[in-house]
Amino acid sequence: MWSHWARIVVMVAVGSLVSALAAQAQEKPQASPHIQTALTFLTAWGNQRWDELKTVAAVQVTVKVGDKAFTLEPAAQKAEVALVFPFRGLSTVRQDEKVKGVTVEELGLKVGDSETRGPGSITLKEQDGQYWVTEVSTGAAPPGEKK
Repeated sequence: MWSHWARIVVMVAVGSLVSALAAQAQEKPQASPHIQTALTFLTAWGNQRWDELKTVAAVQVTVKVGDKAFTLEPAAQKAEVALVFPFRGLSTVRQDEKVKGVTVEELGLKVGDSETRGPGSITLKEQDGQYWVTEVSTGAAPPGEKK
């Protein structure tokens, strides 16, 4: 009699464990908050989703292309520079164990008719546990200009 109940308890426990593991396996892995902020910023900017952009960007974001600086103002729906898809390769930048930004392996920016593509960086500011994009930069000068 005891072994019959023991089998039932073991089978229920195994069934519960399998169900919990299956549910956990179906959940999407969540990116770290600073990477998620950078990803949201880039996709919202590239698609001109201004309301979404305001949730992760400072009031005014400086966009540096080579030695020239431009502005991006999500609340005013104003951008002097456009993001060109695709972008790829997001990596965390830390200083003294604190997240300072995200590097982008390949970033495309368009100023007027000139498009530039190359490595870039996104500067972040943490405030009350949330990250805000304050600056985007790429060292590449627009085509036809010297560095």
